[in-house]
Amino acid sequence: MKTISQGKIFLSDQRGVVENKNLRRYCSFNFEAFNNPAKEAVGSLYALHDDLLAPNASLGFYTQEKGYIIVLPITGTVNYFDEKENETDIEVGECLMVFAEKNSFIKLKNPYYDDLISYLFIGIKDGETQPFSPHFFNVDLSEVNQLKPVNHNTFPFQLNLGHFHARGECKYALNQQSLSYLFVLSGAFEVEGRLLHERDGIALWDTAEIEIEALSHNAVILMIALAI
Repeated sequence: MKTISQGKIFLSDQRGVVENKNLRRYCSFNFEAFNNPAKEAVGSLYALHDDLLAPNASLGFYTQEKGYIIVLPITGTVNYFDEKENETDIEVGECLMVFAEKNSFIKLKNPYYDDLISYLFIGIKDGETQPFSPHFFNVDLSEVNQLKPVNHNTFPFQLNLGHFHARGECKYALNQQSLSYLFVLSGAFEVEGRLLHERDGIALWDTAEIEIEALSHNAVILMIALAI
């Protein structure tokens, strides 16, 4: 009998909500006024926001931690600008990762005048200083029923995405010294014996292998493997 791995589920409907005229943000972990003892950050992963940005609206902010900022568009293009005068568009099917010192200024903008955009915003702490320059990676969901790496292995984390058909399953091998966080972008999954619906997340640790099975068609899941 398989031993059930240690884990903690973060339910979609228990996320914090930050809302104003320009932004609706769903926070998986504690952020600003949202503070819940059960929603503490997971290892070096301190932010996972599910953002909706209004037409032609901008979001300017200073980074909370030294480390990596990741922007993954879900619908629409995201315009990125930072204090080093890096400016670029991030399209659906692309992922931007940038190292920034704490309190670095970054601005994200919706370039459309009539449409909302949505994207994931991820923050991962890292004590090792790196160049402040954006890195682009393509997101390939053409192969089904497997987790595909997004970034290369020079980063202190591994971002993976998977597109699954109903009842599609895979196993993902991990270093025992790693901590993983999985987040369902669409559909439903069973992850290590736990049922997860859309926008639910789960942290897993002390496991050498993760078993994933999709319970719906065109289901998409994100996995972040973090060094402990």
